Amino acid sequence: MIHRDRAGKSALLFAATTLLTLGAPGFAAVAWADDVVDAAKAAVAKYVGLQTEWLGPTSAPKPQAGKKVVYLSGDENIDTSHEYGVYMKEAGAKIGWDVSVIDGEGSPTSWLAAFNQAIALKPDGIAIFADAVSLQEPIKAANAQHITVIGLHAAAIPGPFPDLGVFFNIQGDPRNVGKAEAEWAIADSDGKARVVILTHNEYKIAETKSTATKTMIEKCSGCTVLEYANSPASQADQRMAQLTTSWIQRFGPPMYITSVGDNDFDFAVPVLRSGGIAPGQVKLIGADGTRSAYDRLHKGKSYQEMTVSEPVELQAYQAIDEFNRAFNGQPPSGFVQPPYVVTTANVSAEGGDKNVFIPSNGYKEHYLANWGVK
Repeated sequence: MIHRDRAGKSALLFAATTLLTLGAPGFAAVAWADDVVDAAKAAVAKYVGLQTEWLGPTSAPKPQAGKKVVYLSGDENIDTSHEYGVYMKEAGAKIGWDVSVIDGEGSPTSWLAAFNQAIALKPDGIAIFADAVSLQEPIKAANAQHITVIGLHAAAIPGPFPDLGVFFNIQGDPRNVGKAEAEWAIADSDGKARVVILTHNEYKIAETKSTATKTMIEKCSGCTVLEYANSPASQADQRMAQLTTSWIQRFGPPMYITSVGDNDFDFAVPVLRSGGIAPGQVKLIGADGTRSAYDRLHKGKSYQEMTVSEPVELQAYQAIDEFNRAFNGQPPSGFVQPPYVVTTANVSAEGGDKNVFIPSNGYKEHYLANWGVK
């Protein structure tokens, strides 16, 4: 009996190998498709897990009291942009710093005016939730005056950008975030996702994120990119209703709509609901983890199925930490928090009961201890 089992397995292995070698129609393609789907499911299982391990810095120079920082909020109407300022003020106050906020009002022209206003305040540092490429002239002017510039979602990827005049850019890696959005759709559809990808390419981070989503979907042989749509983030309230209606009319459900930011879905959901579209027929996949996204996930059957949430408070504390390193002549920490996927199943975990992503890794206690604050 054992002999026959081994022989049977050998025969099956020989047949499979022969089919691959001879290029049997569809065999390799099916095997590859299964691999992509299985890998996507494994990745999603990892992304939804608790983030208990502290991967950030374990020491820091002693902060000098009395520093002045200005935060240029890309658009105070967007939860994420607003909350960075709230938490930077909180973190700065812990070490005797003054943090003020200027609203960039959602467009490169307004960012430029806001940055020049920030320079006029003669701060020690300026943090920007705006695209650094759009602000090269004022950033050069700031650097010339020895003003440190820190980015929050200000460039294509996290890290130092000396060529842009940015000491360190803080964000989740958009390549991983965009990939995670795609992997969720692939896993959820079992490799049959029909996907519209929405982006806001006035932000380099958005272009990087959405490109990663598109690249991953295209690796899934049974999936289809229906459209790659670029629309300004500041015009979401004006354009999302028309865009959503157009996608439904042209492509029809079932479909997935991914976006580089959850804010878009505040304006898509009413259109889907009024159009009588069943929640399971159109599934919304976002990023950032806004309060409205969490609210939709808590309610369930509200079209949004997941978001890749950014740890806004953690990153605000990191911004203050990176300024402290710069002011003390030290290099940046290099810390990048890994992606965290929030779904209807785990929405109450990791701060989700408060509608924010608060990793359970003790980040605030670690930063305060590093700064010598009790």
